[in-house]
Amino acid sequence: MGEYYWSMCDLTHYTRSVEAVINILSNGFAWVPNKRNLMRNLVPAHGFLEREPQEFGMVSFTDQDPPAPGHVNEFGEFGIVVSHEWARLQMAQRVIYVAEDGPIAGALRWLFTTGYEQLEAEIRFPDDAAAQMAFTNKAMAGVQGGLLWSNLLTLYEYMEPEENSYQSEWRIVSPYPLYGYPPSKLEIIRRVSPPRNWAKFINVLRAPDAAVIRFVCPRQCEELFVRALPSNFSSKPIRLYDN
Repeated sequence: MGEYYWSMCDLTHYTRSVEAVINILSNGFAWVPNKRNLMRNLVPAHGFLEREPQEFGMVSFTDQDPPAPGHVNEFGEFGIVVSHEWARLQMAQRVIYVAEDGPIAGALRWLFTTGYEQLEAEIRFPDDAAAQMAFTNKAMAGVQGGLLWSNLLTLYEYMEPEENSYQSEWRIVSPYPLYGYPPSKLEIIRRVSPPRNWAKFINVLRAPDAAVIRFVCPRQCEELFVRALPSNFSSKPIRLYDN
């Protein structure tokens, strides 16, 4: 177990407890919606107060060397490190951090507003449920003829306010437009611990054993952590740190 050379290609997902680490290793990463709070600035005429576009499941990682103090403080002391190769196969992308003001913000505001207005003009039956979904669901936007808006929503999935740039985030986005998530992240995780029936296939992101390459753990928790690890992960290195 011990120390090792850290590669900048490694991506770490932080969580709050040993139990959470074991749950992820056993059941997979739970898809959790992420409200980015950017759309009110990109399309001020709408704002999307009830639901943001593509507010579906995501799993986040960072490429910062552990321990990453911002992540430890906000997301938890324990880290699961996955290989960059596996993450890229899951379509992991580096997050784009967007300022609220300035020339880039202005250009994005024009672009998103234009895409929104083009979709609005294409919709023939605005009261239809599918038409209403098109503003928040990129697949439905494409069906309704809003190809620019549909592509912009892919971009929006990987956008985040500039104030969170310290996170140096990589994000994997669920390919499924899942609605009806519970409001609590804890409840979302509880429902997939373990996932049942069809949820085994679309409610979690499973990483094979080989994709998990090491762990991050506070030094004072090492003994507890090692005891809790399933035997198939017992040979993985652990990056210990003092907190």
